[in-house]
Amino acid sequence: MSGRARRYMSKRNRACDSCRSRKAACRIDRAPPCYLCTLHGKECTFLQPTSRPRQPFSEAISSQMTQQTEISPHSDLRAVSPVGDSVHYDILMPIDDHGVNHSVAAAPEGFHDFFNGAGVSLSGDFGDGTWPTGFSPGSFIYPSPGLPGTGHSEVGASSNANCLPLLMQENGSSICLDTQGIITPQLLGSSGDMDPFLIGRYRYDTSGASHFKNLSIHSVSSGPEPTQFLLSNPSIFAASREENGCENVSTLELRQELESLVPADIGLRLINLFERIIAPDYPILGLPGQLNPNTSPPYLLASVYLIVEPFTKFDERLCIDLAYDKPSGVALYEIINKALPYEIHAPKLCVVQTMLLLAIRPYPNPIVLDSGFRWSQLATLVACAHTLGLHLDPKSWRIPPWQIAQRRRLSYFIYSTDKWLALSLGRPPLLHHDNWLVTSLSQEDQPDSGLDPLAWMNIMKRAELDAILDRVLAQLYSPRAINTMCTDNHKTVALTGPLLESLFSWHRPVSVPSTDVRSLNQGRPIGLERTLEMNYHYIHLSISRAILRPFLQPTVENLNEAEYIMAREQARIRAETCILAAAEFIHELRPEDFEVLWPAWSATAFSSICFQILNMAATSIDRNEADKWVTCLNKVRRDMRLKADVLPCLHLGLLRIDSIFWKGVDSVLHLEEHVQQAFASGSSIGRAGPTK
Repeated sequence: MSGRARRYMSKRNRACDSCRSRKAACRIDRAPPCYLCTLHGKECTFLQPTSRPRQPFSEAISSQMTQQTEISPHSDLRAVSPVGDSVHYDILMPIDDHGVNHSVAAAPEGFHDFFNGAGVSLSGDFGDGTWPTGFSPGSFIYPSPGLPGTGHSEVGASSNANCLPLLMQENGSSICLDTQGIITPQLLGSSGDMDPFLIGRYRYDTSGASHFKNLSIHSVSSGPEPTQFLLSNPSIFAASREENGCENVSTLELRQELESLVPADIGLRLINLFERIIAPDYPILGLPGQLNPNTSPPYLLASVYLIVEPFTKFDERLCIDLAYDKPSGVALYEIINKALPYEIHAPKLCVVQTMLLLAIRPYPNPIVLDSGFRWSQLATLVACAHTLGLHLDPKSWRIPPWQIAQRRRLSYFIYSTDKWLALSLGRPPLLHHDNWLVTSLSQEDQPDSGLDPLAWMNIMKRAELDAILDRVLAQLYSPRAINTMCTDNHKTVALTGPLLESLFSWHRPVSVPSTDVRSLNQGRPIGLERTLEMNYHYIHLSISRAILRPFLQPTVENLNEAEYIMAREQARIRAETCILAAAEFIHELRPEDFEVLWPAWSATAFSSICFQILNMAATSIDRNEADKWVTCLNKVRRDMRLKADVLPCLHLGLLRIDSIFWKGVDSVLHLEEHVQQAFASGSSIGRAGPTK
């Protein structure tokens, strides 16, 4: 379009009927039809009446803020939900260059007419140095003429007219970094072309911002480690998005599509179920009640509905409403796929939250490990997290404490997910301890998490266990470690000893008393404690596998050495202790564990137990040992068959181990004669456990 295109919502040139109904920018180049009507092939008409009662701007804003205060008692001074984007800030910058409305809340009645009618500049004050009642330059966001939907900047205009909106300040010092509507912060890295130390010398205003025509630089930390974020005009990504075929589907269309699949009342119950089952393990979406079907991003809601769908049987209404007509997982994923390819060009926290929920979600088909796709999902999640600076620790940044806690929680859970998916899929972790600063949590990160002190203690216990897993993956399973240790039993023992000591020390305070374990109902671990039990056995099993590794490929000169034989016997004893404890854990599984053993890596945990027992049987030294392990394997298979109907996490391991017996163990594995005889004599699934 030419530079003579008329201004949006001008009083002299009214918007066409179609754009007014969509609340979109009506852009006409000299004569109708407008841009949107041309794009959608609609007739550009001006037939609908324009008269409507107008409400003064100050009353409209005051009314809306009063209503929001009544709705959300947790809003405090921030007036913004920590879930996704700001509902309130989007009313001031909702239109992109294509006239598409991105806002999740409509502007107050008379908002645009007030500014245009009173001759007020959208970039700041009333023109005489005064501001609307109750507002100041540091407490509100004002779009500039360079923003989408507010016209185009003229060459030679003042710097104030060309800049992006100021960040909102809280308490006169901190700034809201992640609540800028469609304007998203992207970290300026320390090794990039824009040296942070040079940028630290820029002249910043009171909000910590330095403005240019189509971008703004915001400093959140100075001193020894200067940290800055770049906020860019969304239009600069248009060419890249178009080249990659990323269609911008409006939030309104996605919300309507989502509500046709999941009505708002059903959505609220699914959200309540999410907050009861998923949020205690993953408090990444803020306080209960802040996720809302009417305001939260549709793609985030779709990911919540997807992850909580298996648990609808635990809701007294959903168990009936969705008994025969569950929301289509394919359709929900389609909503996500329509939005994310466009959003990742300038990701927001709600994009990262969505992708994290998809990464930890149970596999839709419990007998198929879609490892390639899940690992690619995680890689994209990590890339978006890097863009938003989630690999850094924001404790010293000039942002509100609630945003610091939210960023740290999200950062930790990304780090944790990377480790557990790496373990379960047999991949090197994408994140390294040196390149990711938030690897644990503290009491300071609890605010706005929605968890009570006891639940938060379990989260911190989990962080301690994740630290041990990080060491296991780095010291025992990195490609370089395997390359140098696979035949060196002395080095393996030296490394695994401290790891086992740390693991046993962690487990001791949370373990269940050993006396009369089977009859214990009261005091049995529940919730996250039960999940931690599974994670403990999984890590213990992984260490035991590494201890056995040097003895699974013996050299000729080692076969008759007494020291080698003794070391091998000790390694197998340690493995036996670990496997018997894991087998007992499977035996004690109850139907209620379905609510806690749901993360994606739960399936591979139980599959790993089955295959390690098979490995012990296949490498048995004599017939007695082989008989013991065949009996153990048959017992575990029987327990898993009895419980698989109510615990989908058992399906993968059961199918994989049963397929070997279906084909014939001796047809799959090279076995010594005494091992073949043990499998032949124990072909039926028995009840007896292994004997020591």
